[in-house]
Amino acid sequence: MPEFSQNKPLKRLMLNMPPSYGKTETIARTFIPWALGNNPYRKFIYISYSDDLGRKINKQIRELMKSSFYRSIFNTPSFIQENSSEFILKQGGGLFVTTLKGAITGFHADSILIDDPIKVSNMKSKKERDFINENFKESILTRLQDSNSNITILMQRLGDDDLCGFLLNERFFNKEIIEQWKVLKMEALNKEKTLYKIGKFSYEREANEPLFMKKHDLEGLEALKAQMGDDEFFTQYQQEPQASEAGFFVLENFKTIPSFEMKEQKEYIFFDGAIAINARADNRALVVVGVENHGENSVRYVLKNCFYGIWDEMQTCEHIIETLINYPNARVYMESEGGGLILHRLLQREIVRVNENLKRQNKPLINNIIEVYPANRKISKVEKIKAMRAYYNSGALVFLNQAFGLNQIKKELLSFNPEKPFRKDDCIDALASCIAHKDTLPPAPLNVPLQKSGRSVYRSGWNI
Repeated sequence: MPEFSQNKPLKRLMLNMPPSYGKTETIARTFIPWALGNNPYRKFIYISYSDDLGRKINKQIRELMKSSFYRSIFNTPSFIQENSSEFILKQGGGLFVTTLKGAITGFHADSILIDDPIKVSNMKSKKERDFINENFKESILTRLQDSNSNITILMQRLGDDDLCGFLLNERFFNKEIIEQWKVLKMEALNKEKTLYKIGKFSYEREANEPLFMKKHDLEGLEALKAQMGDDEFFTQYQQEPQASEAGFFVLENFKTIPSFEMKEQKEYIFFDGAIAINARADNRALVVVGVENHGENSVRYVLKNCFYGIWDEMQTCEHIIETLINYPNARVYMESEGGGLILHRLLQREIVRVNENLKRQNKPLINNIIEVYPANRKISKVEKIKAMRAYYNSGALVFLNQAFGLNQIKKELLSFNPEKPFRKDDCIDALASCIAHKDTLPPAPLNVPLQKSGRSVYRSGWNI
């Protein structure tokens, strides 16, 4: 980290740390009074997600600066103005607290400190995210005292499109502006040995050394990851944000339909397998899709169910067989790669066993056609998923409103980023395979002439 050891003022600094690891204590309760003790002429703006938190911080800083402990280190401060949102010292320095939703007028600062600008719960709202990001660009940058003033952002990462992600995105800022930001990422658990060096201070952190051992040791971090899930843990604790809404598939075009709107369909089951079945493996996914004629010379794909999980081979067979029983007319497709051939042989044996039980109960036997096909090497998984966008945007791909796994499908679609593929995309991969396959066709339309023996033969149908 040589750029942090140079004796140059840092005008743009991002510090990313896990939640409840002392961010507010570091940037507000201790740094601001220390800085004003050394330079009472310096003006600060402190920004957080909450007005109440800002007022609380303001009060705590003033109480510390008035304490005998503080006076034993620095000169006794002289306040000429103080209230719940600001204070001003005799020398002209001071503090103003606000949020990125609040107006900042009449106050310019040498240092703007931004501490977790948005609540975790508000990150789910694109409107909230956009408001915070745009307000930073339109308001915060105009509040700097001069060209040497500093902006420091101290926050846990919450997603690709949080404030840090916004400021580092070349879609919104040119490369020269982005490179002004110095980024220090503090992972709860580092993968490799890391040397931290700031001025004369240096610390070598060993690989797999917890950042805050007294709060979370190695076992505690593993337990936390198991509770939170990989996506949230890697975003908030490892500062490696996973996309929540990447913008390739937009929420406005996610259309659900009730079952009574479906027409005559051919049903297909597509299976996406995972090579490994450990806790870090991808999901195995099973989608049921109905294909129907929709409008003039048009086809519509309806996702009817999606089952997914980290299953072993026997669990996978159980889920497939249960789906076959529920969809007896569906044709099944499995890729041969990723153990598909072995799974197919195991599935055939399990179907025989289940059919013998069904036969004894006088129930219909499983007789779905199951095809194992080679993956298309001419098109990547990402390109295959990208090809769904035209169907998604035009209404040719819709989702049954009572479908199992609907939220997982939505999550994977909205987070899909072709430039940074989302690791958990197994459900939409299976869906994309269905749409891309040459055999997934709707029923032959009614009243369309069929060529036979040199003359036209019409299929009859109801006129309603």
